[in-house]
Amino acid sequence: MKNKLIVFSRYILIFVFIFLSLYVFLNPKKTETNLLRAIIPSDNKENDILVELSKKYSSNFNVTFEADDRYIIKKVSDEFLSSLDKKVFVNDSFNINALGAFLDIYKKHHNYLLSNETRFDIKNNDFKNISNKALYRLYQPLGLNFVSIEEDPFLLFDDYLMSLQNYNLSGEKEYEGKFYKYYQLKVNDEIALSPVLLNKEISKLIKIKDELIKNNKNVQIYLTGTPVHTYYASSKSMNEINIICVLSSLFIIFIARFYFKSYKILVPIALSLIFGTLSGYYLCSLIFNSIHILTFVFSTTLIGICVDYSLHFFAGGLNIEKIFKSLTVGMLTTISAFLILLFSKIELLAQIAIFTSAGLIFVYLFVILFHPLISKMLNLKTFDVFDIDKLNIIKLNKITKKIIIILIVFVSISGVLKIKFSDDISNMYIPDKELLKAEKIYSMVSDNNINTKFIPVKGKNLQEILENEEKITDNLPDDEFYSISKFLPSIKKQRENFNLRKILYKNELKNYATFLNDNYKNELLNLIDDKNYLSADELKILKDGFIFDDNTSVIVLKNADISKIKNQKIIDLKEDISNFVKNCRINCLKLIIPILSVLFLVLSVIYGIKGSIKIIFPSFLGGLFALGILGIFNIEVNMFHILSLFLIMGFSLDYSVFRYNNKENSKEMYASVLISCMTSVFSFLLLSMTSFKLISSLGFILSVGLMSSYIFSILLIEKYEK
Repeated sequence: MKNKLIVFSRYILIFVFIFLSLYVFLNPKKTETNLLRAIIPSDNKENDILVELSKKYSSNFNVTFEADDRYIIKKVSDEFLSSLDKKVFVNDSFNINALGAFLDIYKKHHNYLLSNETRFDIKNNDFKNISNKALYRLYQPLGLNFVSIEEDPFLLFDDYLMSLQNYNLSGEKEYEGKFYKYYQLKVNDEIALSPVLLNKEISKLIKIKDELIKNNKNVQIYLTGTPVHTYYASSKSMNEINIICVLSSLFIIFIARFYFKSYKILVPIALSLIFGTLSGYYLCSLIFNSIHILTFVFSTTLIGICVDYSLHFFAGGLNIEKIFKSLTVGMLTTISAFLILLFSKIELLAQIAIFTSAGLIFVYLFVILFHPLISKMLNLKTFDVFDIDKLNIIKLNKITKKIIIILIVFVSISGVLKIKFSDDISNMYIPDKELLKAEKIYSMVSDNNINTKFIPVKGKNLQEILENEEKITDNLPDDEFYSISKFLPSIKKQRENFNLRKILYKNELKNYATFLNDNYKNELLNLIDDKNYLSADELKILKDGFIFDDNTSVIVLKNADISKIKNQKIIDLKEDISNFVKNCRINCLKLIIPILSVLFLVLSVIYGIKGSIKIIFPSFLGGLFALGILGIFNIEVNMFHILSLFLIMGFSLDYSVFRYNNKENSKEMYASVLISCMTSVFSFLLLSMTSFKLISSLGFILSVGLMSSYIFSILLIEKYEK
């Protein structure tokens, strides 16, 4: 009967796995790379604007050309742009060349277009200031008049165009004897959302850049922006992680060869690892619309427990019954620790909880149901194992152990009290010197070192949005903001501009325009509003940059005096993102007590209150010690350090459970705990050496926390207690 039940369970598990595989194959889910989408609740439309703003800027990158000659820069930049795949990269620069595409459209409506500064002067009857500026432009040797002097004697249209070209939108600059030109490019949204495709396209772009530099002496091309940083960071991290995976695999092979004296155990270990990881991914795909890339980063830590469960089986003498209780309790406590994350209201944490819990359950079932069968098929036998009693640490007397524990707790608390938190995501990544140099040059050329903020604007339709924007920006200088209403004034404002122009002509035309004959003056004084207003249909391309949906646009502030802006929500990307990360970190910290409470209840039911405390305490001390080390060495604690505490709690509880359940005090059981700890700590210690700070911070705290938890379990749980 028992054998039939096991066989039936195997078929059910295989059927569920195949069903999930087919579902994911037919309904593949995208990988989300935007951190905000994972940590910001989506129940607020203002939050969506913040996420969309972040996404927009994360898909933009910049190309800066440097040369000794302006002609060479034009030649090389033209070659570069012509080499781009137009389906992948879009020229997002709104410079004088971009304005040229709309120049004829603007010229048709020039009587309805005025800069904010001109409007301000006319409203304040400061006509002389307008005349003086017009005369200065009129008699400049290199001055350009886009509309004839007879139609626009004050050069108001030229003044309006110049108001659109703030912060070097011409895209060119001369600095210390060198000429610079830059372009802002945008990656196609579908490609920007796929790390694999994005890296592939950026790689092609770098090859084009290198080839142009090789063929043109004294020319440098710098690539900057989020996609470029993503490419270099992910490429470097992937290379490092590949090396780590190889070293970790070699370490497991080493254990298989020199400890178990058999390579055959690698087969069930690999199968359980693949089975668990895929199952976690499948269940995540079943529940969520997309899976965040950080879910994969954190959930790869499943590898540690996947290997651990198998090692417990082999070190325990290939006897499932012998380890069944320990394995089951270890699995239940671990998934309990992670499932609490579902109550955080943060999608990233919910994904990690589902991915990890599902993976662990499926690994557990695989080990229980298939490891005995595979071992029989491979003709595996019991192994001679290392005698844990040879470690002097377990032979310390009780007083010495208590002193050690007290000292460790004192050091841990001292370190925790010194902890400083950092919620700035940019601190998670430090680019190399070449990228820093490129960013510095781009900031210098484009004046992009300014403080940028955003104002979301609502309206029933486009005209109402434009009017609401104009109310907000009416008192702002032209060089302090961008908005769609700046390039496309509302009908109401265009009508007002026409009337303001007539006021200017009435009061100043005869005094100023002595170079015009009376016929031209009379025509200007008798202008009639023919209602030929500039429309949105003529400037469709501009809507993409500022309009989020039919009822929402955004104003971009550039070093603006926000004290002039009243009763408006102002978005500061850096500050707001840091606040969300901070909230995420605080929410994680708030979950620690509930997790400890749940674990205490679960373990109390199985082992009683005293046993529950004995099992939990080593893991608690391990997490506390890891945080204390960060404080002692003045390492700023970030959200990912806090997330690591859950991993420490979930993983290291197995050490205590197995030791506490070792009723016979068998060396096999002790050995399985030691080996599982060694494999996990070794892998995470390698992760701590990577250049990507996010991954290295995760690896460091996990290696310290797991190792200390294991040592505390030895100090506190010496033998099985009834």
